[in-house]
Amino acid sequence: MTAKILKVTLLSAASFLAAGCAGGMFNGPEDAMTIAEAHPIAVDGQVVTLTISADPTTTDLSNLDRARLRSFVDSYLNNGHGPLTVTGPSGAGNDDDGHEASADIRKAMHDAGVPWSAIHGATYRTGDASSDDVIISFTRYVATPSPCGVWQGMRSRQYKNLRTPNMGCATMNNYAAMIADPHDLIAPAETDPRDGEAVVRAIELYRNGQVTASEVDGEIDAQTSGQN
Repeated sequence: MTAKILKVTLLSAASFLAAGCAGGMFNGPEDAMTIAEAHPIAVDGQVVTLTISADPTTTDLSNLDRARLRSFVDSYLNNGHGPLTVTGPSGAGNDDDGHEASADIRKAMHDAGVPWSAIHGATYRTGDASSDDVIISFTRYVATPSPCGVWQGMRSRQYKNLRTPNMGCATMNNYAAMIADPHDLIAPAETDPRDGEAVVRAIELYRNGQVTASEVDGEIDAQTSGQN
C-alpha cells in the first residue's frame, strides 16, 4: 500500500514538473534580448529645406540670404547625405530672376566648400502664377529612441531573474541624443582616400636608407621627460 502511494506521488510530481515546463517556467529566446534590441533606436531620413526669394531689383544675393545660405551649407557639410539640390521656378514665362538666383546660389555654395558634383539642379512648375522662390534641400538622418517608463511585467521578470523593462532605456536615449550623425548607425562613415604621394615618399626614403619616421622636437621631448 505504501509503495503504491509513493508511486502515485512520484507520478503526480513528474506531471507537475512537466506542466511547469510547458507553462514557460524557464527563460526562452525572447528573454535573451540585448539592451539595444529591447530599446532600439530608429533612424529615419529627413528632408531639410531653405527657401530664398529672388529679388528682381538686384542681380546678387542679399547679405541676409548669404548668411542663411552659409549656415545651411554648414549644416549640409556636417550632417548632409546625398546631393544638395537647388530647385528653381519654371513655367511662368518670367523665370529669369529665379534662374539667375539659382546660379548665384550654386556658386555661393561651391565657394563655401560644396563640390560641384554634389550640387544638383531641378525645377518646379509654377503654372500661370509668378514665383521667384528658389528651394534648396538635402537629406539628413534623425535618431529617435524608444520611449521609457514601461512598468508592465515587473513581477514576471523578477520571477525569471531578468532585468527590469526600463534597464538601459535612458542610456539608449542619451546615445541617440549625443550621436553626431545618426547615419553612422546605418553604415560606417565614408573615409577619404589615402595619400598615394605620401606612401611613395616613405618608400623612397626607406630605399635610400633615410629616416621615415616623423621628426620630433628635442626640446618638447626633454620637457615631457622632465615632467615625468
